[in-house]
Amino acid sequence: TYLGLDSIGRKVKLEKRLRLARKLLVGYVPYGPVDVDLRYFLRYNNYEGFRMGMGGKTNESFSKIMQFNGYTGYGTKDGAFKYSIGTAARLGDFSSTWLGVSYTDDVQEIASTSFVIDKIPFRIYNPRPINISTFYNYNSWRGYIETKLFPRTESVWQLTQSYIDPKFDYLYTVNGKAYENYQMTTATASIQWNPFSEYLQTPKNRIEIETGYPKFTFQFTRTLPQFAKNDFDFAKFDFRLEYEKQFLNNQLSSVLVETGYAVGDVPLTHLYNTSPNNISKTKIMQRFTVAAKNSFETMFYNEFFSSKYLTLQLKHSFQKLELSKSITPTLVLVTRTALGNMDKTAQHSGFVYKTLDKGYLESGLEINNLVGTLGLNFFYRYGANSLPDLEDNISVKFSFILDLGL
Repeated sequence: TYLGLDSIGRKVKLEKRLRLARKLLVGYVPYGPVDVDLRYFLRYNNYEGFRMGMGGKTNESFSKIMQFNGYTGYGTKDGAFKYSIGTAARLGDFSSTWLGVSYTDDVQEIASTSFVIDKIPFRIYNPRPINISTFYNYNSWRGYIETKLFPRTESVWQLTQSYIDPKFDYLYTVNGKAYENYQMTTATASIQWNPFSEYLQTPKNRIEIETGYPKFTFQFTRTLPQFAKNDFDFAKFDFRLEYEKQFLNNQLSSVLVETGYAVGDVPLTHLYNTSPNNISKTKIMQRFTVAAKNSFETMFYNEFFSSKYLTLQLKHSFQKLELSKSITPTLVLVTRTALGNMDKTAQHSGFVYKTLDKGYLESGLEINNLVGTLGLNFFYRYGANSLPDLEDNISVKFSFILDLGL
């Protein structure tokens, strides 16, 4: 039987097809010894304009123990090239351990929460960055170890040295000295722990075959003021909890908790903005853009900043409504709340913002896949941080949900 299956597999090139499918789902197209990265071809935001580029990495056809990777991009609005180049060596197949080094010259949204362990997702269309205009440029050396050595975990341990140049009007004052740009050397440990997931050990690596909840992500970052060049001394702790419950009638409930705490002298670029997704326009229809996955749809860009915060997001997705053969929308009830505060506010100048010490609340309805992949979202902002004008508290947007059946 096994011989028969093997011969059939070879005849229809099953392994080759599966290899291609696995790579396409995460945004890569294999071309000989190189996997071309689809995530860097075209993007858009208010700072760079249209960003065109390309990226890729070598695959197992090139080497089973060495990998080279990189990307480049050019912004039509800022007129600047960005790039990254790196290499990594496999230290162990059983633990999927890689030791690597890279250099990157690129831009990043200010105060955005990012977990090093997260891979940049492949999205055919990513709406949130379109209206972002406040970025900082970073030139960064990075040395790291990625491993799945410990059961049901994967982790990244890294050391970075970066030169930060904010691309907006901003001064950060520490001990009487005002900084327009600065350098920092940081050590970071980022760990994803999935205690209820099921894994399969293959000859090449360990893969998650059944997702279990809850899932936990921990990250600790510490500057090293006595190691190389470092203008500031601070530490950050970030945590995320994800939970989903699938019901027999195909309804789905989910919980997302995120929190971060920064202590010490932390510039605004490395604090928290809690992922807003609303542009500063006076009319509802002027703000009619595309909703993001887990962003605050009624919160304006650069409206709130925090040195410590806590967010909670609750969602419940109902069964598909079969209005016709081609119209089968899904209704999703959503509530989001945030609480935070800002320490050492006097250190930040040139930038006007508010804090979340009174909390933030929004709730709404998502009507996903109303027409194909398109839907509509309706959200309302209420509570202590609601705005005097009723229209400013309302958000109406498109949604874009591509269901691959995975």
